[in-house]
Amino acid sequence: MKSGGGSIAHIGVYVGEDWYTHLSTYDDHTPILDISAGSVMVALSIADRQVSNSAVDFARELASQVAKFAAEVERLHVRHPDSDGEASEGGGAGAGEAA
Repeated sequence: MKSGGGSIAHIGVYVGEDWYTHLSTYDDHTPILDISAGSVMVALSIADRQVSNSAVDFARELASQVAKFAAEVERLHVRHPDSDGEASEGGGAGAGEAA
């Protein structure tokens, strides 16, 4: 899905075991989702903190793609379990809140 513009960055992050996520919510402006991996942190929020139809569309598309990403990682994990021979459960080094 493509938007009408206004985005300001592109970044690729390969996530190891030193990750965490955290969702900050507020009564008076849009949420901020932090995703950290090693020394890199990416914070996602909505431009100008305006809750427009585009912002809702973005949040829904993000949730949809993240759910697909998780399903694909889980599918591959079942085929290639951890080195101890068992599939692992739970988060990484510092699992935070998910959106």
